Amino acid sequence: MKSYHLIVGLGAVVGVIGGSAVWHTDPAFLGWVFGLGMGLLGGAFVAAIASGTALAGAGPKRTRREREWLMRGDEDEK
Repeated sequence: MKSYHLIVGLGAVVGVIGGSAVWHTDPAFLGWVFGLGMGLLGGAFVAAIASGTALAGAGPKRTRREREWLMRGDEDEK
C-alpha cells in the first residue's frame, strides 16, 4: 500500500462525514453516497498531485525512430 492511497481513504472518510453533516437529505444514505463520491474524487485528485501522476494524460509517447527523425531535421530541403 502506497502512502498516497491513505490520502484517498482519508478523503473518503471526510466525504462521508461531510455528507452526513452537510447534506440533510430525507434518506441519509443519499448524503453519504454523494459525500463519499466527492471525498473519493478530492482524495484521488490530491493523491495524483502528490504522487506526480498525470491526471489527463501526457500525450502519445514517441518511438526511438520518431525521435531520431525529429533530431535530424529536414535534410531534403538543403
